[in-house]
Amino acid sequence: MSDLSFQQLQSAVVQIDRAFAIHEDWIRGLIRTFVVRLPPEAGELMPDAYRHCPFGQWYDSDAMSALHDYPAFVAVGRVHQQMHQVAARLLQRVADGLPIAAGELDEMIDLIDRLRLEIRSLRHELSEKTQNRDPLTGALDRTRLFPDLREQQALMSRRAQPCALAMIDLDHFKYINDRHGHAAGDVVLASTVQCLQALLRPYDHLYRYGGEEFVLCMPDTTLDAALGLGERLRAAVAAQRIHAGGSDSSLRITASFGVAALDPACPVEESVDRADKAMYRAKMKGRDRVEA
Repeated sequence: MSDLSFQQLQSAVVQIDRAFAIHEDWIRGLIRTFVVRLPPEAGELMPDAYRHCPFGQWYDSDAMSALHDYPAFVAVGRVHQQMHQVAARLLQRVADGLPIAAGELDEMIDLIDRLRLEIRSLRHELSEKTQNRDPLTGALDRTRLFPDLREQQALMSRRAQPCALAMIDLDHFKYINDRHGHAAGDVVLASTVQCLQALLRPYDHLYRYGGEEFVLCMPDTTLDAALGLGERLRAAVAAQRIHAGGSDSSLRITASFGVAALDPACPVEESVDRADKAMYRAKMKGRDRVEA
């Protein structure tokens, strides 16, 4: 599964909190049914009851489609289905006027606890992914750049795989801020990061280096392959039509790219500096281009 965007992660955490509250309400109603021996609703006795309860409807909703292949999310769904299957069996005993054995109730309680644990684990995992990210664009924060590159160097040494970097700078960004305002500039930054992320692989990482500058780390990528990807990214950025503010007109932006290999034998700062110099060379040659 490809990495979720910062906005998707934030939205998922909020949705999980709401779904957890819905689930807890359902559990309270279930316990009341067991204790008071209330007649269960017919839908609760169906084999696919897990799909029709409020939590199940949330789980299968389009809003959660980005998580459907996420292992922790799949685990939540699996335990939720098991819990409903056991609940249906116990509710049927209530409907038939039969007692519930202690072992059956213990099984139900264990599944309730497991589902709570899976939901909390999913929330924690997604919440952690929002840490060390730039809150405006969702790109990784600069504080992670050099530690991550050192880890990548260690992987290169063990696996003998190449890695490439790209320094990306938006062209004439100051003009956008001055002409259209900083709010429009923020929209341009966020939109451009989304544009870039859409073309990246799950294991590529984009960092906000400062202002309108970004660093892209491309593991298992040769310099030639990085130049090809840089060209596709450059074209995608230039093709954007960004709507900011109340105006019907759209803003256009281009970017200059400097590409360099991550050298396993040198400090990572030197490789970043080489990408930076290549990016300035792209600026000097007219902008909206890729240089190595």
